[in-house]
Amino acid sequence: MDVIVMHKTTEKMPLVITTDQVDQIKKHADNVHWFETEAEVLASGVDAEVIFCWGGTGIPPETFCCQSKRLKWLNTFSAGVDPLVKSKIADLPITVTTAKGVHGRSMALTTLGYCIWHLRKFAEMRENQRNHVFKKLQGQEAIGKTLGIVGAGSIGSYVAQLSKAVGFKVIGVKRTVTQLENFDEMYSDKELDKALALMDFVVVLTPMSKETAGMFDESRFACMKKGAFFVNIARGGVVDQDALVRALKSGHLSGAALDATDPEPLPDDHVLWDMPNVFVTPHNSATSPFLVDRAVDQFCENLDNFRAGRPLFNIVDLKSL
Repeated sequence: MDVIVMHKTTEKMPLVITTDQVDQIKKHADNVHWFETEAEVLASGVDAEVIFCWGGTGIPPETFCCQSKRLKWLNTFSAGVDPLVKSKIADLPITVTTAKGVHGRSMALTTLGYCIWHLRKFAEMRENQRNHVFKKLQGQEAIGKTLGIVGAGSIGSYVAQLSKAVGFKVIGVKRTVTQLENFDEMYSDKELDKALALMDFVVVLTPMSKETAGMFDESRFACMKKGAFFVNIARGGVVDQDALVRALKSGHLSGAALDATDPEPLPDDHVLWDMPNVFVTPHNSATSPFLVDRAVDQFCENLDNFRAGRPLFNIVDLKSL
């Protein structure tokens, strides 16, 4: 079994694959070929049954995948697969798996940080510090407040765990209702509007797809409680950004934390940059020094499944998205 590992560390993609991690992968495959770019792969003439690469943002290895005579499986160490969906790879008869689950701890920590930033009025206190103003502010607690997770999957489970620990009531929305640990109530996606009306904090974790594009529009923001705080750590395209700005300007929403925007990055003159009740971060919620270790561990487990002819986990159907 041959495996291609393809990744180049850049400013936009600061994840680092180390020699030790490649050596770890070698223990689960016959031959492992490590390249930084698709151009290097194509120039080498190397082919393989498996490719391990980044597929969440940027340009996927479309040319290699379409030309390969041996490729059976592509594993991305991203949870999102937007570029893969839009590429010719979606039409190939290969299996695609994601790194679903490896980002949960870091994304949950980031999400809770946004919520605490809002509850404890850190933005106002920071502004007072800049202006040398000593003024006590009445911070809030999570007790008595409801945090809702739209797209209650593996990452949402981590968010729920931390949120319960600080006192939130946690409700979730997902396509198929199943009771999950640390969730007080669950709603189906058909009950989204009803669930939104119960949330003081709305956390968006839904994947980007034809069905979810622009799902948070004028009517959805109108369903939310007056004073609700909106958090998007999914994809910018699931939100009608103009409608969000209007909901913020009107005061219907008390604020927002946006780790994903559309476009990304925002234009320099975009109003969201300077709104005092908005926290914009550079698609950074999943970053962690442990991320690649977790993705490689998960990939190696699936490599063993692949080699033994067992079912792979984290399979995604690109055509359905």
